[in-house]
Amino acid sequence: MQKFPHLFEPFVIPPVQLKNRITMAPLFTAYGHLDGTVSKLTLEHYNEVATGGVAMIVVANAVVDPSGTLSKHSLRADDDRFLPGLSRLAKTIKEQGSAAVLQINHGGRLAKGKTLYAASSVPIGDIDISGFYKSALKSLDIQEQWAILSEAIKRPRPKEMSVADIERIVTAYARAATRARKAGFDMVEIHGGTGYLPVQFLSRRTNKRKDRYGGELENRMRFPIELTKAIKDAVGSDFPVGYRFLADEWLPDGFSLDEAKVFAQRLSALQIAYLSVTAGTYESFAIPEVARKSHELGYMVYLARQIKEVVGTPVITTGRIATPELAEEILREKKADLIGLARPLFADPQWPQKARTGQEDAIVHCEDCVTCFQLIVADRPALCPQWEKAKLVKRKAMIKETQNPHKKILVAMDGSENATMGAAYVGDVLANRKDITITLLHIQTEESTKNEAGLREMMNIARSLLVEAGIPEGAILIEIRKRKAGIARDILDEMAAGGYGTIVVGRRGISKAEQFLFGSVSNKIVQNAKDSTVWVVG
Repeated sequence: MQKFPHLFEPFVIPPVQLKNRITMAPLFTAYGHLDGTVSKLTLEHYNEVATGGVAMIVVANAVVDPSGTLSKHSLRADDDRFLPGLSRLAKTIKEQGSAAVLQINHGGRLAKGKTLYAASSVPIGDIDISGFYKSALKSLDIQEQWAILSEAIKRPRPKEMSVADIERIVTAYARAATRARKAGFDMVEIHGGTGYLPVQFLSRRTNKRKDRYGGELENRMRFPIELTKAIKDAVGSDFPVGYRFLADEWLPDGFSLDEAKVFAQRLSALQIAYLSVTAGTYESFAIPEVARKSHELGYMVYLARQIKEVVGTPVITTGRIATPELAEEILREKKADLIGLARPLFADPQWPQKARTGQEDAIVHCEDCVTCFQLIVADRPALCPQWEKAKLVKRKAMIKETQNPHKKILVAMDGSENATMGAAYVGDVLANRKDITITLLHIQTEESTKNEAGLREMMNIARSLLVEAGIPEGAILIEIRKRKAGIARDILDEMAAGGYGTIVVGRRGISKAEQFLFGSVSNKIVQNAKDSTVWVVG
């Protein structure tokens, strides 16, 4: 007999079938490549969580517009070039039987950049987050603390968004959601918590506008309502749109629970797929009383219960739900429909599987040490002291690889007699390097498809040249891809998906019929490779 029958009862967020009531709440890990693409580490992390038996995984904080970027490690969904990596991520999650959800976000005043957009031009100094920084950074050395605090102090005053700015960002949200669907995600989630852009419009503390987007609650709700409508119109009625929902700002003059109930009803009327209830912002968590509350088990459940009482929309509750026993109690007493776990799953991805099989005593619990959070505040990838040593060592190595993309090299092979020139050049320049990985990539053309044996032989010769130059054979990969959007676009997509920092292309050595074409390919790559280094050989 199942010990936790409510926890492992299936649930439906139409049309998505969930195998149980456990979801992974969004937890930003800073595992993305520096160019915003999905890294191997990102894939491993979410694959591990999905393998543990969770019903639904929300991938945190995908950027809808460059102006809203929160971290140099944020995943991006603001351009089609990020689709290949996002597609691999969605596929990785779904292969293990979990529903894949992409959370999309704009940081507003909390973003990183020279120009910050917000509901109003309230300087960061008027929003007291000093206590938050002090508590979040206390375990870091003094130099790291000073660097982070200095950056916070120097943040530019945000620009009050014009109506044109608002319309542009609303469109950006809708386009990002469309990309989530195109990439194969089952749902998209709007990040409406933590003090990010939607909250900056909802809260009187940060919204001082005098136009139709400020003042009374009806006006302050306008921006998040508009972006929700735009997203739903863009993705269609058969694609669920969820909302990470701030139920209380926990500040005297902030967005209150009473206001949140009204807002929840408005979202429910728009047929939002679910409300993932959270509370507090960076400012409120600096208040000692709130900080103490945040260490209590299930400290946000009472808010989820009150929101559930006023809407018919499925409600997810979060906030230190550490044990299966507590999760079962919440569901049995109908305080929420689904359980959201973030740090508990980061500490032990096998939490659901252990609970399902009667091994709940073997769960490795989050100790609430906030090490993962402190690393994120320092804009460093998250780690957990609870992990076994082998996992910690492996993750640290993968983080190092993710942060050094120029050690990942893509050599474009055109299939001609002289195509090995690029590999030979790489071998000469990087002879005996043991800290790099090289991918030999060929995008199939009609000509190369007719001579697959010759193509394979050419790729093997190129690999042999690299091995002779002292590159470890295990560090050399061969990839042959079918042509999709065109050679240059396909190569650029592969660069983005794989997080390559260096690309090697050639200009000569192809058939006369394709000579002009390949020349244009190298030019397009040079013009569009952005932060990557391009070596043009020949």
